[in-house]
Formats: sequence, structure tokens, C-alpha cells
Amino acid sequence: MNRIYFLAIALSCIYIKAQSQDIASVLRSVERNNMELKVLHNDNQAAIFEIKDRNSLESPSVEYSPFFRKGASGVASSELVVSQDFDFPTLYATRHKSGKLQQEAINLEYMTLRRNILLDAKQKCLELVLLNLTRDVLKERADNAGELLVLFEKKFKEGDATIIELNKIKMEQMDLQAEMLQNESSRQNIIRALTAMNGNKPLSLDSISYPEITATYTENGMLVKGSALSLQEEIIASDAVIRTAEAAVRMAEQEIKVSKQGWLPKLSIGYRRNTEMDESSNGFLVGAAFPIFSNTNKVKAAKSKQVAAQLNLDNTRMKVENETETIINEFRRLGETLRIYDMTMIRQSVAALKKAVVTGNMSLIDYYNEVDKIYQKQQTFLAVENQYHNLWATLNKNRL
Repeated sequence: MNRIYFLAIALSCIYIKAQSQDIASVLRSVERNNMELKVLHNDNQAAIFEIKDRNSLESPSVEYSPFFRKGASGVASSELVVSQDFDFPTLYATRHKSGKLQQEAINLEYMTLRRNILLDAKQKCLELVLLNLTRDVLKERADNAGELLVLFEKKFKEGDATIIELNKIKMEQMDLQAEMLQNESSRQNIIRALTAMNGNKPLSLDSISYPEITATYTENGMLVKGSALSLQEEIIASDAVIRTAEAAVRMAEQEIKVSKQGWLPKLSIGYRRNTEMDESSNGFLVGAAFPIFSNTNKVKAAKSKQVAAQLNLDNTRMKVENETETIINEFRRLGETLRIYDMTMIRQSVAALKKAVVTGNMSLIDYYNEVDKIYQKQQTFLAVENQYHNLWATLNKNRL
């Protein structure tokens, strides 16, 4: 029976491990299920259909007018007019190109929102990794405190330890329990936030870890010297916000061309039939409407919009350049900071201090004074490491 029980536990662990997701698969799931992206996708589809509809022919019109005359039985005469209005032919081609540019801008706006949502989800995953690593450190400290408590309770009974030492361990346990509860609360908040971003569909987040930093401009996870400028240029060339602003400029320039053709006449052709008693006559209807007054300020408005779009593009590019340069410099600095930490030595120091206090070569008070400093260094390393991965995710947000 026990063998069957342990076999079931082992199989369930294998299943859970198989079902666990890395950060890349979490982001793919969020992209599929995120409600905000679904809403914008459908809104964009509606906007694209409206753009196409604005460049289609107007509906044909049919008019029938019966006339009655005194002394005549029924309809004495009638008039039937079937007509079709349309814009000057060249205007359709110009508007078609404008519509294509508007669709491009709409798609880029979607890609920008998608990028921002996926970056937010990735940063939440990175925060969850930090919380998991912190939880492991807290668990290690709690296990050490538990072992020391057993040891010092025995020593206290034998008269080899003081109540101050015993209470010191108990207070350490109290603090650790409070930190572990806070850590778990933060973990659950992140998990709930990611689940909400995934359309309230559950995610398996038990074993996510930091993704490996491998790219053209990095070596062993660090930025290669002299590659900062190339990396910055690549980011600016692919930035979704800049590409959206560039599309807005192209769209505004095309709208000027559309506005300039607004003076072209609106044409109308049709068929006309008139009847008078037993006689009838057929003819054609040809007309034109000249928008002399309605187009006066449209070109000026379109030019002003183009200037505004160009200024917005220049401002957007400048902001992205400055932000990217700042992030790259901070990323390089954090990389150099991470090189300073020797985590193997830190873990060995904790083990050596524990051995010293267990064997009686160090007092408990001295042990906690030293080990607290070491754990503080470990927490600092974890925070720097997390910030380092966050900056790299931000630099590569347009690759998501």
C-alpha cells in the first residue's frame, strides 16, 4: 500500500513538472487569452471595415413621381429617375492609399499595446521568480533556526545555554514566519494578476526561472564592451511607439493629398424616363457638384495635422533615445555589480558559521550578528539580479 502511495506521489510530481510553464510559454498564453487584446483586436477590425466602407461607392438612388390631372383617370404622367453619385475617379485611388496607411497605423497601435501587456506580464513573472528565490532563502533560514532551537533547548536544560540565547532563536523564528507570510501574500497577488491577464485562465507558475540572457550584444549574460551604440540603434529602429508615430506621419502626408483633391467635382449619372398618357420618353442624367466652399480649410487642417504628427515623431524618437541610453547604462552598471558577488563563498560562509555555533566555537549572539550581514548581502544580490533581468526585458520589449 505504501509503495502504491509513494508511486502515485512520484507520478503526480512528474505530471506537475511536465505541466509547468516557462516565462515564454506564459507570455504566449497571455497573448492568446488577454481580454484587453481581444477587445482591441475586434475594435480594430471594425475600424478597418469602416475605413474600407468610406471609400466605396454610394448607394444608387431611385425616384418615381406620379402626376395626376383633373379629368384624367389614374396617373396622367410620371417621372422615373435612377441615378448613381460618385467621386472623381482619381480620388478613390488616393483615398485607397490613405486607407492602407490608416490600417497600418491601427495595426501598429495594436502591436504597441500587445508589447506593453506582454512586457508587464514578463516583469510580473520576473518578480515572481524573485519572490520564489526569497522564499527559498527564508525557508533555509527557518530550517537553520529550527535546528538551532532544538540544540539550544537541550543545552538550556543542561545549563549550557541562557534564556537570552533561547529567546533570540525564538524571536528569529517569529520574524521569519512573518516574512514568509508576507512573501506568500505577495506571491499570490502576482499569480492572481497574471491569471487575470490570462483571461482568468489558470497558469502553472511553480517552476518559472530567469530566462537566459543570450543575444548579439551580450556575452555570458553581460553587455559586450562597445556594443551599447549598436544595441541602442537596433532598439530605436524596431521600437513600436516610434513606428506608430512614423505611420501617423505617412498617414497625415497622404491626407494632405486627399484634401488637395477635394476640389474635384462629385459626379452623377443616371437614367430618366418620363411618361405622358400613352407616350413616353427616355434619357440620361449627367450632373456634377463642385465643392468650391466646403474644401476651403480642409487642406490647411491636413497640413497642420502633418506638422503635429512630425513633431510628435521627433519628440517620441528623442524620448526613446534618452530612455534607451539610460537603461543601457544602468544595465551595464548592474552587470558589473553582479560580477562582484561570490554567491558560492556566501553560502559556504553561512554553513561555516552554523557549524561554529553548533560546535560551540561561536556564541549564538555573534552568530546572528554575522549571519544577518551575510543574508543581507544575499538579498541585495537577489534584488540586483532581478533589476538586471527587468532592464534586459525592457530593452528587448519590441522582440516580445
